[in-house]
Amino acid sequence: MSNKVFHNYCKNALEILRTQYDSTKILKHNAMSGAVREQIIKDFLSEHLPELISVVSGQIFDSKDSYSKQQDIVLVLKSMPRLPFASGNELIFQEGVVATIEIKTTLNRAVLKNIGDNIKSVNALQSAIGASALMGVTHNWLSNRVLTTIITYGGSSLVSYIDELANLEQDQKPDLLLDLSQGLLIKNHGLLLPQHGNVDYLLVDGAAEGFKLFLTFLTEITGTLASRGVCWRNYL
Repeated sequence: MSNKVFHNYCKNALEILRTQYDSTKILKHNAMSGAVREQIIKDFLSEHLPELISVVSGQIFDSKDSYSKQQDIVLVLKSMPRLPFASGNELIFQEGVVATIEIKTTLNRAVLKNIGDNIKSVNALQSAIGASALMGVTHNWLSNRVLTTIITYGGSSLVSYIDELANLEQDQKPDLLLDLSQGLLIKNHGLLLPQHGNVDYLLVDGAAEGFKLFLTFLTEITGTLASRGVCWRNYL
């Protein structure tokens, strides 16, 4: 087991997140408990990710006036304009989106199918980026691709998640699935880790190890200084 500072920090942070989650179990209203559990993750990411991005919620849209489904959390470049509403939700320009995160208390086949439809709605949007420049690139992630992720507080085994994800179409599958009680699934497309065999997902066993890798991926991608030349007049 690693004894590095970052690993130990992630291990302790995970304990705090679990304690915060446990405190929400007293809530008996599903919408309220769901909102609180989303906010726990939102606050953590806002405090820990590079300050090049904003952590928001809302719907993504593109210059063709197509919309995604509602997103629990969207990581958006701070260099991009925003269309906020008083409700705390935003309309989000597709070109500013770095990643999406769906937060679920538990996962099952029906929930994963709904999330898959959500992810598909994000992937279907068209970018109006004409040119872009990157600085500080330490990863293989494509700058024009949205990282799609799921975080769950617990549920079935990681292996059973892989079996359920196999039922989804390719454009419905998340790049990362983090179970805060078990570990991490990583899409085996070679963009996050070197491709290994013919499996659809790589499995990282252990909650702290998975959490550490999840934060590392997000930090690498959101910490890249990106200048995106957007054809804004396409929105007119």
